[in-house]
Amino acid sequence: MKPIFFTKMEGTGNDFVLIDNREEQFSSVVGKAELKDTIVKILDRHYGIGGDGLILIENFKGYFFNMRYFNRDGSEADTCLNGARCAVKFAQRLGIIEDKGKFLTPAGPIGFAYQPDNISIEVLPPMDIKLNFNLTIARKKYKLSYLKLGVPHTIMFVDSYDDINIVELGRAIRNHKDFQPDGTNVDFVKADKKGVFVRTYERGVEDETLSCGSGVVASAYIAVKLFMAESPVKVMTRGGELTVTLKEKLYLEGPANIIYDGTYYI
Repeated sequence: MKPIFFTKMEGTGNDFVLIDNREEQFSSVVGKAELKDTIVKILDRHYGIGGDGLILIENFKGYFFNMRYFNRDGSEADTCLNGARCAVKFAQRLGIIEDKGKFLTPAGPIGFAYQPDNISIEVLPPMDIKLNFNLTIARKKYKLSYLKLGVPHTIMFVDSYDDINIVELGRAIRNHKDFQPDGTNVDFVKADKKGVFVRTYERGVEDETLSCGSGVVASAYIAVKLFMAESPVKVMTRGGELTVTLKEKLYLEGPANIIYDGTYYI
């Protein structure tokens, strides 16, 4: 068996396994054929390390680093914004970044500003925006909005969470034929005088997570566009608070924390 050194991190309760793969300590051991199954095993909360996702930090000319993100089901996603903040903190600990700069993801370059207790991420411009359309599920119509922030998000505004089964309805929307073949993340948003609250069913995790950074940004963006909130938007998730700022560009700010270091044997 070969050791893989990792760091467990979290950003508002969204937890990740981060691996320094700049010298291919992971990819030299895990080939493409077994990559998906290996990641599923690593992220299993009972038989592995456990986590919502796995992040590989790699070299890429012209950028501080390249970030590859894998969901709990082993699929690779273009980006993850809570994961991106953790990646910046991890890279700072490795000594490979400055306080400001850019790193690369499959979705494109992402700008960042690092402070020990707060990391700001410049979010990729939203695409394919659709506001207030109807979707029928089990003969019931739901009013939704949609956009892509590197990954797809469908937003549903609710008055209360009491009468909603987040996982059941989230899964039904995620797998609806209108969003195939890629599916969608689903954000349930409550916006009132107390603030903006977001609960997210995450594609790839196939469950509700404590927080989803891109879901927070997507929800705040749509809330501002529908005049339900003003920038900067303080967004509460089950895992904590994040701030979304809409200027000429989009920014997500929040914490990223190291939980522990460890060794996983493959």
